[in-house]
Amino acid sequence: MRLSTYAMGCDFEVYAFGEEELSLRVAAEAAVAEIERVERLLSHYLPDSEISLLNSRAAYESIRVHPDVFELLQRAIHLSYQTQGAFDITVMPLVQCWGFFTGVGQVPNAVALADALRRTGASQIRLDAQSLTVSFLQEGVGIHLGAIGKGYAVDRAIQVLREAGVPAAMVHGGHSSVRAYGSPPGSAGWQVNLPHPDESQRSLARMLLCDRAISLSSLSEQYFEREGHRYGHILDPRSGMPVDNELLLVGVLAAEATVSDALATAFFVMGLEGIQHYIQHHPEIQALVLSKGSEQPLWLSATC
Repeated sequence: MRLSTYAMGCDFEVYAFGEEELSLRVAAEAAVAEIERVERLLSHYLPDSEISLLNSRAAYESIRVHPDVFELLQRAIHLSYQTQGAFDITVMPLVQCWGFFTGVGQVPNAVALADALRRTGASQIRLDAQSLTVSFLQEGVGIHLGAIGKGYAVDRAIQVLREAGVPAAMVHGGHSSVRAYGSPPGSAGWQVNLPHPDESQRSLARMLLCDRAISLSSLSEQYFEREGHRYGHILDPRSGMPVDNELLLVGVLAAEATVSDALATAFFVMGLEGIQHYIQHHPEIQALVLSKGSEQPLWLSATC
């Protein structure tokens, strides 16, 4: 059974295997509905989403949010501190400063960039677990969930499928965040193709995914050029600058797509040395990296 929907700016697909076709369809439809529900909660492009409400009002009053949104913000802030700010959901001022929010890139002057940086950082958010409320420390703070929202939607869809008793399933969001459990008939897992960041028709690697999630991050699609310089959409929240290091692509393997999605962005910011340091302290995480000038990707784990 395969169903799809368009959400969060990309195509999501739900694959479900089992013997009862009717129950599979019902479960797959419920998973698709869950993805669409998550988008209505999280998308900063939807004016009535909870994130849009926070971005417009949380600097002036405490806003009560849905428990799912509150839990995701808690996890995101934890990941921000865990990666020493390489992952940060408060990058909205920087995204706007560089013109990525409207899709028309621009190079900000030093004053504008410094102003955006003053409004960036996980410490700008206050969470009250008792009242499920969120507030910002100052005007101009904004949440952008582009580096974690798709992964979270994938996880929620997988949870729906599991609870419905589907024996084996895979869900992806734009092919950049994938999670699977069980396996199709006659296979030990789900075949996942990892495309080359510069040549989408070329396969960088293939893998069998089972009871894991993988997310990819690269600069191959979203960027702009000014005066011969290329500026990618992945921003370092600590400096405010687009990332420009040795990496072309990062893939992260984790138990959940929420984590792999966030870490794929964080790892791109951290660079190869930072990735290796993180994985040594978090052996449950593995990574695939392709560096500039390399033909083959490098797999990184705590044992290598």
